[in-house]
Amino acid sequence: MMRCKPVISSLAFASFLMGGAAPVAMASSSDDAQIRALRLEMAQMRKEMMGQITTLKSRLARTESVSHKQDHMSTASAHGGRAHREIASGPVDPSVQFDEPPALARKPFLTVGATDYRREPTTYGQVTGMPVPMSQESSSRGFHKGQFNVGRISITLGGYVEMAGIFRSRNETADISSNFGSIPWMNNPNAHINEFHQTERQSRFSALVGSDINSTMSVSGYTELDFQGAGSSSNSRQSNSYVLRSRLMYGEFEDRGHDFYVMGGQAWSMATLFKQGMGMRSEQIPLVIDAQYVPGFTWTRNTGVRFVKGFHNHEYHIGLAIENPQSIWGGTNYIAPGQKITYNNSGGQVENSTTTYSTDVAPDIILKGTADPKFGHFEAFGLLRFLHDRVSSVGSGKSHTAVAGGGGGGMVIPIIKKKFEFQASGLAGYGVGRYGTSNLSDATTKLNGAPAPLPEAQALVGLLGHPTKALDIYAYGGIEQIMARSSFSVGGKPYGYGNSAFNVAGCNVEISPLACNANISRVAQGTVGFWWRYFQGDYGTLAVGAQFSHTSVKAFSGIGGTPHTDDNMAFISLRYMPFQ
Repeated sequence: MMRCKPVISSLAFASFLMGGAAPVAMASSSDDAQIRALRLEMAQMRKEMMGQITTLKSRLARTESVSHKQDHMSTASAHGGRAHREIASGPVDPSVQFDEPPALARKPFLTVGATDYRREPTTYGQVTGMPVPMSQESSSRGFHKGQFNVGRISITLGGYVEMAGIFRSRNETADISSNFGSIPWMNNPNAHINEFHQTERQSRFSALVGSDINSTMSVSGYTELDFQGAGSSSNSRQSNSYVLRSRLMYGEFEDRGHDFYVMGGQAWSMATLFKQGMGMRSEQIPLVIDAQYVPGFTWTRNTGVRFVKGFHNHEYHIGLAIENPQSIWGGTNYIAPGQKITYNNSGGQVENSTTTYSTDVAPDIILKGTADPKFGHFEAFGLLRFLHDRVSSVGSGKSHTAVAGGGGGGMVIPIIKKKFEFQASGLAGYGVGRYGTSNLSDATTKLNGAPAPLPEAQALVGLLGHPTKALDIYAYGGIEQIMARSSFSVGGKPYGYGNSAFNVAGCNVEISPLACNANISRVAQGTVGFWWRYFQGDYGTLAVGAQFSHTSVKAFSGIGGTPHTDDNMAFISLRYMPFQ
């Protein structure tokens, strides 16, 4: 009978491995007691084994969770904790209580709840490959494309490579950025010549770097570069040797616990319309291919410092910006005998010697407030500027400062959530031409040579549709206008801006011998286009876009009529965004 026990045990164990404790058929009923005892023993063994498996799984999960933190921790020697030593030495006992500082026991940089609008992607970001911080959902699966860590610093890459084609009905001798304020009048042969270019110069590289200080505070830096700069040897004859250009480059400290941030560096002006709130990289930039955007769009990109505070769970924000000044002067100056007026100078040390820089004495100051109720985004702002010049004569002189500026606002309203939205923005005041995309004149001079800020207004409306996740369509209409002349006459000769006595008789006749002393009063444009992301996956995004615009330019009337010109432009773009 004892010889049967190995066989019985083998059969029982096989039954146990197959997940059951069914009885094993026996040849003799005298062994029933032994079989029952063996079954009870095996059942107990199976129970203990399952308990051990469950414990091992739990420990493995906790070990992986702690190991994941290792990528976002500094060494324990720098912080006095045991966590790093435990992870580096091997398996982690889940009973160990880490004494790491609170700054390390947190989610990694850029992993913030999806309810934080500052971490949500924008439509503009989708067509430009702008880096967007990870959401909690994506971080649980690991880093997304273009993101990695160097120590405690998280780096997120962005940008795109573009091949664009440009057609214009008037020859502006311009690349991907149109010059709306310099479309040639009809007396210029270029007004009768079409223009075609192919260009890669809007191709862009961007990077977002940063780290959490603790669970609510973080520091970050953002840079964006393209190739729209031109060096002294740049040309398009044989080798397009254009130079790298800084678009954006700024640092930011953010305290999410108090909904506050401070930014310093080169960024979009705070006068620019935002999509939601007032967070960095949440500006509502037109989706057009043209790198000069649309007339009526209020913006600059310049150096400054900004302070923004939010209230009521991100619903309201107020911000103060101190930004680098520049001013644009136009018209015809009256200069008394023996005098000189200085309001700008050619570029000097490490500046562009082929252009001019205004003589500024104080920064531009912007104060903005935003509101984000459930039915849209709304904002209003005030702009304060200080235009400056000096009138000199032999042995003496006098400086003049004119206070300028104005007010503006905007809105973004979702008509159909995530499918169709309406936007509008504008700015009106004195000496605000610099903030319009056409760069109309900010000022001219008075009889005594002092600055005369020009009354100006600009506005932009847009419709954006997103019928599918892969398709964006848009339509914009914009206008910039100098609202009134600022002029005078001395000894029968006209001066100032838009003087009705200016001779403009030759402006509308090709190579006319007559004068064309025209000052622009209005630039307007209507444009439509689309973006189709037709290839999207782990390898990046390949997108195609097309845009058509009609631009109309009108001057103040003078002797001989009212000069006008226009330009029809078409753009096509193929962009590869490896990190989108």
